[in-house]
Amino acid sequence: MTAVAPEPLAPDVDGVWFQLVVDDPAAGAPYGQYHREDDLVWAEFYAGGSLRSGRLVGHLRPDGSFDAAYCLLTAAGDLVSGECHSVPALDARGRIRISDHFRRSDGSTGVTYIEQIPAPVREA
Repeated sequence: MTAVAPEPLAPDVDGVWFQLVVDDPAAGAPYGQYHREDDLVWAEFYAGGSLRSGRLVGHLRPDGSFDAAYCLLTAAGDLVSGECHSVPALDARGRIRISDHFRRSDGSTGVTYIEQIPAPVREA
């Protein structure tokens, strides 16, 4: 009898930079960096596309996915907040891709995707 290997956990997002997958990359897309310490996950989002700034904080599940709350400030000055269930996975290139299943405070729902990118060069 052969032992069944447990399902692999999702890839670790700590220190990884991500960018929102958008239809028109030339228009710019928000990007940010995720962090993890034990079961705490958090992220900072930076300008790109219609986003000015944002923050996320959440709780890591045993399977490597996480549940989080977020608040975003758009370039137009609107506040957007909500909750999401985020599922990190490796894509065919070996990069992390997160599917974010969100529910905003206004009741809208959907799924967005963010993909791992190289760390951007940020001016001091």
